[in-house]
Amino acid sequence: MSYDLTIKRGDTRHAIKAILKGKDGDPVDLTGCEVKFIMALLGRPPVICRQPHIADAEHGEVWVVWAPGETGVSGVYRAEFKVTYLDGRKETFPNDGYIGINIMNDLGRSE
Repeated sequence: MSYDLTIKRGDTRHAIKAILKGKDGDPVDLTGCEVKFIMALLGRPPVICRQPHIADAEHGEVWVVWAPGETGVSGVYRAEFKVTYLDGRKETFPNDGYIGINIMNDLGRSE
């Protein structure tokens, strides 16, 4: 199986960097929007539901900078971004699936 991101348990150095694009392939303007990053183990409730860093609102660029503890449980996760526009409408990205994240066991003891 292929994943969009594979890291080891406890790793927090590398952020997820994404450009949210509409069905037309153009970046979505996030100016004034509420954006949430949601991540869940397959078949389980979300373990993360929080705002990502909006790096460039006009060009739809968001970053998820891992906080300590967010990568502490190994497993296969699905993730997505939910955007609420100024007029209250909502859209989920990616709109044709999920972001696949594989957090692998490390060889060290958990911290």
